[in-house]
Formats: sequence, C-alpha cells, structure tokens
Amino acid sequence: MPGSVSVEDPFIGQQVMTHDVNTIEDCAIAVDATYFIQQMLDHSPSHEPLLCALAGLTGIHMHMENELNQWKAHKVVPFFVFDGQPIVGQEAVTIASGLHDIRRTSEAWDLYFKGRANEAVAAFGVTGLGKSTFPPQTLYPLLQRLLRKRKLHYIVAPCNASAQIASFDMVGSDQCAGIMGSLELLLYPIHDCVITAMDWTAKRVHAVSKRQLVKHLSVSETMFIDASLMAGTSFLPIFPPLRDATVNPRQPSVADASNLLRTGNKNVATVCSNFADIVKVQEPQWLDKFYKARLAVDHFIYIAESGELKVNDVDKLTKDNYEYLGLRLPPELYYFLDKGLIGPRVLNWLTHKQVNVLPTVDGYISNEYRNLVTKQLVPHYEDALGLIAPRLNRAFHHQEMTQNVWFDSAFSQSIKYSLDSTGAMRIKKWNLSGEVFDKHFPKPESGKLAFELAALSDKEFVSSVLKTKNTVSLESADSIVSLTWWRLLTIREYIDEKTLKPTKWGVALAKTLTALEPIVKKYPEFTTLNAAAYLAFELLRLDLLNSKNQHAELQGFPANGSDEAKNAAVLISRVATLLQLRQDTSGYTGPLSKNLLAFHTLITTTGDATRALIDALLASAFLSNQANRDRSDYWEIGHRLPFTEYPDAALGIAIKTFLDESFQDDTEEAKEERKNSFPPKFVPHATHLFEDFDAAFGLFEALSVGVESLDDSLLKAEDKADWAKAKNYLAQRK
Repeated sequence: MPGSVSVEDPFIGQQVMTHDVNTIEDCAIAVDATYFIQQMLDHSPSHEPLLCALAGLTGIHMHMENELNQWKAHKVVPFFVFDGQPIVGQEAVTIASGLHDIRRTSEAWDLYFKGRANEAVAAFGVTGLGKSTFPPQTLYPLLQRLLRKRKLHYIVAPCNASAQIASFDMVGSDQCAGIMGSLELLLYPIHDCVITAMDWTAKRVHAVSKRQLVKHLSVSETMFIDASLMAGTSFLPIFPPLRDATVNPRQPSVADASNLLRTGNKNVATVCSNFADIVKVQEPQWLDKFYKARLAVDHFIYIAESGELKVNDVDKLTKDNYEYLGLRLPPELYYFLDKGLIGPRVLNWLTHKQVNVLPTVDGYISNEYRNLVTKQLVPHYEDALGLIAPRLNRAFHHQEMTQNVWFDSAFSQSIKYSLDSTGAMRIKKWNLSGEVFDKHFPKPESGKLAFELAALSDKEFVSSVLKTKNTVSLESADSIVSLTWWRLLTIREYIDEKTLKPTKWGVALAKTLTALEPIVKKYPEFTTLNAAAYLAFELLRLDLLNSKNQHAELQGFPANGSDEAKNAAVLISRVATLLQLRQDTSGYTGPLSKNLLAFHTLITTTGDATRALIDALLASAFLSNQANRDRSDYWEIGHRLPFTEYPDAALGIAIKTFLDESFQDDTEEAKEERKNSFPPKFVPHATHLFEDFDAAFGLFEALSVGVESLDDSLLKAEDKADWAKAKNYLAQRK
C-alpha cells in the first residue's frame, strides 16, 4: 500500500500520526476490504488511469499479491472484513457521487474525441474517479480467492464493514489487535486509533486517534459523531451549507461542521433551521436523512463472536427501526452471504424494499439500456424475489417493491412478485435426489453448462427427475451446482418446464457449446467461455447482440471498409467484449471506444440480473433444506456458478481495431505484416494477444452455429443474415 495515503477530511489529515511498523508485528489487523481495494485503485503502482474508460484494470491480481506479501514479510496478519448489503441512504449517495463521476469522465471523453490523448488519460486518472461507477466491491471475488489460497481468514459483514470492525474493537476481541479502514470507523464506539495506511518502504504505520481528534476539536463524542456525519459519509450527503461556497469556501471538514454546530447550540436541527434557505433548495430531506443515519450508527448490525447476528444498543431500538435499519431477514441468509454462497443484491432488495439501478461506468443512457433495466430485466428481478419470499416471514410475502434508476429521479415503478411467481412455478418439476444424480453421472463436469445441457439427452435421468417428488438435502456440490443450472435454464426457457427437454433456444445453445468445445479444450485458462456463450444468448434474445444501435456520437467503432464490413466488425467486437484481454502489470496502453464501453454495460447489467436469479435459486434451495447446510464448501458452490466477475472492454477494443486495420489486406503477405506490426503499435502490454483473439473468434464462430439453427420466429432472418455475413468477413481476415 502507498506510504502516504491522503485522508479525505483535511482537518483529520493534519492529525495523522506515524508509528514504527514493529509496533504491530505478530499482530492481526482487522482491515476494511473496500477501503483496502480503493487505496490500491487510487495509488501507484496499482492505479490504472484508464479504469473508467475500460471498466476494468490490468495487473491488479499481481499488485494484490505483492501487497499481501508485504504484510507477510512484516509479520502482520490482515483480517479482512467485506461489506455486506448497503445501509439506508448508501445507494442514494452512490447515485449522487456516480452522477458526479459521469460528468468528470464525460469531460475526459471529450478530450479523447478531440485527439488530446495525454490530457484525456490524465483526466480519466484523477484519484477517486470511478469510485461509484466501478465500486471496489467489483474486485471482492479476486481478493477473496487470494485470501483463500493463503488460508487467511476473512468475513463478510451483514451490512457495512466499518460497523463490523468496530464491534471487534468495542469488545476487545482477540481476533485483532488493531483496525484499519476509512474515517467512518470513527463514527462507532472504537477504543481509539484507526490505521489509515501502511508504509512498508519507510516501515511506518499511519493512524488517527479518535481521542485526540475529540480533544483538538474541544467537543464531546456525541458532537463529534454529529459533525462527522454532517461532513458527509458513504450513506449521508454532506450538509448542504458546508458545500456552499458562500458559507464554506474550502473542502468541508469535521472541524467546519463542528463550528457550524456551535452556532446552533450543538443541535443539528437548529443548524438546519439557521440555513433553511440553502437546505430547502439543495437537499430538503437532509435532516430526515441525518436522523436515519444517526440511528443506523447508534444501532449498527454486526455478527458477534458467538456467531449471533446482533443489533448494537438493542434495548433503545425504536419501533420504527425498519426506517433506518431496513426489514430483518433470517440469520441464515446472512450466513450464506458471509460464507460466499450468495451476494448481497437480492438481500438488499428485500431489506430496503427497493430495486435501485446504480450509475454505470460509461454513463450513457441509450434507448436500449433504458429499455433493458426498466422493462426487459424486470421479470428477472421479480422471479428472483419470488423464489426467496416464500421462505421468509409472512411480512415479505406481499411487500410492495419499487424500482428507481440513476438516470431519472422522477422514475419509479412497482416490482410485483408473488409466492407463485413465474420462475418458481416453472421449476416445480426439477426435483433431484443425490442417488439419481450419482447413478447417472459418476464423474460429472458440473457447472460447465455443456454438461448440464448434454445430460438432458439421458432419457432415463430425465424420467427419474420427473418421478421424484421432492429434492431433499443434496450432499454433493456437483449436484447443487448442476441443479441450479437446470433450474436457471428452465426459468429462462432453454428447458421446457413440463418435459424437461431442451426448447429450440436450448437446442441452439447446446449446438453452440458443442462447436465451442475445441476452443474450451485448447484454452483451458479461459474458464468463462461457456458462461460467455450463455450470456451471449441472453443478449441475443434481448435484441442486443447484433450490429444495430451503433451510436455515432460515442465514436470508437470501425471507420474503414464498406458498411457491411463495418457492421461485421461491430458484431464480432461486441462478442469479443465477453472475454478478457490478458496484459502485463504495466497498465493499459492502446485505443479506447466509448461505444464498446457502453455495450460492456449491457453485458454486465444482464449478467447481474442473471446472477440475482442464481443467488435466489441457491438461497431458496438451502432455506428449504433441498441442500445440506452442514458443509464447508459454500464459497466454492457460489463461485462455480457465473457472473460474479466480468472482463473489461479491452479485448473487444483490440479486435475492433485489428479488424478495422484489415481493409488494406490485399495479399497474404500484407495480412502477415499487419499481424506482426499490430501488437507493438496498438496493444504493447498484451501478453497472449493472438491466443486471446483466437478464443474470441472461436466464440463468435460457435455462436454463429447456434444462430444459424434458430427459426426465423425466434431470430429475425435479417439478423441471422448479418451473422452469416460477419462469419464470412472474419474467415477472410483472422
């Protein structure tokens, strides 16, 4: 981690103290994983200036490894705590800061479009930019894999990691001798110090003392917490007058907030009244948000050392606590979250009765994106909720849900789910016993999707499933993973819900996976090929994976050749965006494309909605005792199923550029010369460029096989013709 990490609050930044790293030798430090990742994203050597232009970064795996090696070398054990579901107010702040990020990145894109590449890179690389559109939580699976490989213990908090870490410090837990994280730790009843950075080179630890801060400000702890909230947190916007230049011309700090409190008799409501004109215009609901934030801090939720889910100071909990803590879910769901079986997405929807669509890294509001999140994916949300709700308290059976979107504050629609939701009804016939599974598949390749579709050709197996009345306590991870895939495929109509035979879409997907098998065997390191093929089919059905909607205003699409050639390159590069370009740790150097970045958003948005269904299927199975809970492989089960991680847009951009340069290939010699000159000129840090190209081209060709087999009633004839033309185009150029 960088030796000098800037502290966001300017006053607190002046109070940072340093200590010799030997003072924490042989100690365990509880570390906020979100804070840890964000510091890596913001500072060299792991800072990627083009993070917001690519929706990803290169070499972060190695940078994390190197950082963990430093902890080990200095005999300090990191005990990571990951965020669970967001608390009340957090997503609203994310939307506001995300809109700010989008405005900043739009300025960077304007510079890039004008040919001012160096200025654009500098603008993209501003510290902290993208924190809300490419959140650190995106890298949770990667960090968790590294921790598991090193046998380092970690936990996932039920809500925010800061509260969970504070609970350890509050009780003097033997699990950690110190705490490290954001300044939000100061809101909670910690003993004193918060580590903000480790300077391994200088062998110094940077920390702030809550006791000293309170002393320097000459305030009580209660007033300090109020002032800290007024200065802004991840779940409460800054008090409006503090960001008004006529009141406070500098960056807001806890000291500025303390001074304002003194003018209002140390009462937040009085201060709001004193500045009513500003508050009314800028944030009329701010005081209500403050009260909710204050109560959420006072009554934070955490996992006690006994494993019990607890609420701090529960005896003083108000009757309307659902307003600031959300609805209470069964402890089992938080256990599944902690163990890595599921993510927090659907839990968050249930707790807060909202499905919030958060800002995207590209920030572009196309008609197809708007239609995707407000119409096409709504059945995914409703099916996911309908799968879990029957397993919960009756209060959840008829809850009203609303959907809000980041790009339109006036938009709101109801999300309607029921106990007999379409998804739940479709999978009724999918009952599986461990004996049946083991008998038919002694050596299963569960989770690879090709296996699950091929299994449907075993008529005896399908007959046994149809005869089984209930699924009870499946033991093997393979059977649970496969059953989840079968149920997902049935909900999404790749499998007929009555006969359990592949539908026409299922047959086409199976043909694609068969055609893809040689590429899967050739490049085993591309573990997501089959999942990419599935996601491609979902995009096809949503009328997104084609050469339409090119958005000339975004630039970055092919410029050379005929319209037919350009359209072919567009389609192929969109398919390539489903896979990862492998690069070294130097950072990305090469062309950019906001067009492909916007398409990347369509990929991840669809993938996230699919993952919500997967999480709901897993949670439902374990809550209803269809899978044995007494196990230690929850994380493996959850992560053998797809869409917890995504590639960036770099491979799609590289292939678009490569194909666009091919218009002058008159001879085989010219083609070979282009291949040789392309890597150093356009993607100098790619490590396996033409292998990556080969995998992407193989995926496209396999998809073409499936597309060709579809009836015109499923895919328009003109769309199929475009795929055929693109296939011929690629054959001449690869």
